[in-house]
Amino acid sequence: MEIIKSGIKGLDKLLGGGIPKGSVVAVSGPTGCGKSTFGMNFIVGGVEQGEAGLYIPIESTKEEVLEQMKEFSWNIDFLEKNKKLFFLDYPPHEVDQFISKMNPVKELIETMGIERVVIDSIMPIALQFNNDLERKRGFMRLIENIKKWNTTTFIITEDTPSTTQDVLPATKYGVETLTDGWIHIHYIWQDGRRERALEVLKMKGVRHEMKMVFMDITKSGVVVKS
Repeated sequence: MEIIKSGIKGLDKLLGGGIPKGSVVAVSGPTGCGKSTFGMNFIVGGVEQGEAGLYIPIESTKEEVLEQMKEFSWNIDFLEKNKKLFFLDYPPHEVDQFISKMNPVKELIETMGIERVVIDSIMPIALQFNNDLERKRGFMRLIENIKKWNTTTFIITEDTPSTTQDVLPATKYGVETLTDGWIHIHYIWQDGRRERALEVLKMKGVRHEMKMVFMDITKSGVVVKS
């Protein structure tokens, strides 16, 4: 099994070396915790290692994502112009097409040699289904199709807040039960302020650390203090 470096500072140590290539990984956490930044850092980190990346904004637009990422030192415009980083907009009213017609995405991935993908986020996809059973079946088909891309893929999802830190978190729509990996970002109340922390709850194929560590977001990206 080939292990790839995440490109996120400090994360690979927590993972026991990196992420198994071709994995589908859920990245969860509360609103504002840095999930989209974490996903973009994964893409940019891949480009730095010679792996082209695709960012698929569903909950927001490409322009909104670019505006959010302006504060970082990543030269996203340059990477896009040089065909190292790609965007594929799927606004909420077109989400049904993303679910039913994934071949265009696969063709883009194969044509451009894309190796990393971020889907941001699962929420508009989840809302296409009428009940939990339909949603689970839909997610199973979705992940089965994503696996055919032969990419390492992050799926961004919000969590369901737990009452205490010792309670296992959960995502709103349960996609983490179907993915190969699950990385959760916490907000911890400490000394009168909220601190970000990160935990790898699941990663098939590696012996990852079973602990929560602090995480910062700096001008150069995410720093996991493992």
